[in-house]
Amino acid sequence: DVAADPGENREIANANLSREARATLREYPIPSPAAAATTTALDEEGRKKLASLGYVASTVKPVVRADAPRPAEMAHLFPVLDRASSLFVGEEYAQAIPLLERILTEDPYNLDSALRLATAHSSLGHDKEALAAFRRAEAISPGSSDVRTYLALHLARGNEWERAAPMLDEVLAEAPNKVPALEALALVRERERRLPEAIALRQRLYALRAPSAAELLAMGALAMETGQTALAIDSFERVRAAEGSAFRNDLELGVLYLAAGRLTESRDALDRVLPSHPGYPMALFKRAQVSVLLREQDAPARIAAARENANEVTRELIARERLFR
Repeated sequence: DVAADPGENREIANANLSREARATLREYPIPSPAAAATTTALDEEGRKKLASLGYVASTVKPVVRADAPRPAEMAHLFPVLDRASSLFVGEEYAQAIPLLERILTEDPYNLDSALRLATAHSSLGHDKEALAAFRRAEAISPGSSDVRTYLALHLARGNEWERAAPMLDEVLAEAPNKVPALEALALVRERERRLPEAIALRQRLYALRAPSAAELLAMGALAMETGQTALAIDSFERVRAAEGSAFRNDLELGVLYLAAGRLTESRDALDRVLPSHPGYPMALFKRAQVSVLLREQDAPARIAAARENANEVTRELIARERLFR
């Protein structure tokens, strides 16, 4: 009882235990430096559930050190660990850093705190401090997939993002469902303009966790750029279903419906584009095309409106559009 007896001065080994309890204690496997315990392997469904919650399941075998501190002697750090964890999870990195440094001063081999310290500095844009903390974490556990993952995430956010790609490939080869690695590699592939790969990575990612509206819009834009009309429509439709009247991407949806030959849906989407929208001239141009294709009576008026409100881009498109002749 390290709370009531922190010095462990009161011997309780001779307590009145049952025969079964004594047998259990004798047979209980005690970890040692020679035989470290291994983690129980998760099944595929278990990994997906963890990944969907944002957790990273480490695949590194735990390290048991002969010179590790006795748990009872570290009990005074429990409140500091709790507070540092709360601040870190709450993304209050500047406040968490001094606590993490204190923990590492007293427990230099605390991998979790070393990795969180590196991530905190990275999130605050402290490149030099982050790299030093990552080196420290790597020295504690050279084979840690988590260290490599978060170092790669740090690199992916900065000017050395090209260095992150092979590291992230390696991480995902070992753990295909590692959510942070999928997110980072998708962004790297976009910066490399390897857009089909970026889309495939995003699809793997969203099978593990639900995408945000912003992520769906980004997916829709990528799909439009690569000519994947069905995927783009699905992405924008999901955002519209979630946002309702707050949806602001009817122009994109109208253009996509037109490309897919879904003329009435294209008409309705383009009619929802407000005159204040920066793409309103394009909406008028596309709406005029739809009007001609649907043989609407007001098609000539819509062509005239498109011409009257044309900008530099749509003026040339209108001049070349055979439907308007």
